[in-house]
Amino acid sequence: MKFIIRGKTYELKKEEVHKKLKGLNPEPIREYYVEMDSIQYPIKQVLASITGLPPIAFTSKHAYDVLTRLGFVVKH
Repeated sequence: MKFIIRGKTYELKKEEVHKKLKGLNPEPIREYYVEMDSIQYPIKQVLASITGLPPIAFTSKHAYDVLTRLGFVVKH
């Protein structure tokens, strides 16, 4: 899937997200999260990890849209 944040194009597959998050310690959840391998990750942490962008560079809406389009279930 392709998506654009701050003028940069990214291309990712769901499997790549799983690989990038292996061994990553989850940050505290404020509101929205996805669950991978029984671990809950805040959606902004996930998007920051896979893009290399700081979380301040995008909104939770960006993270929600990207992750749901990749096939993840975003929980509240």
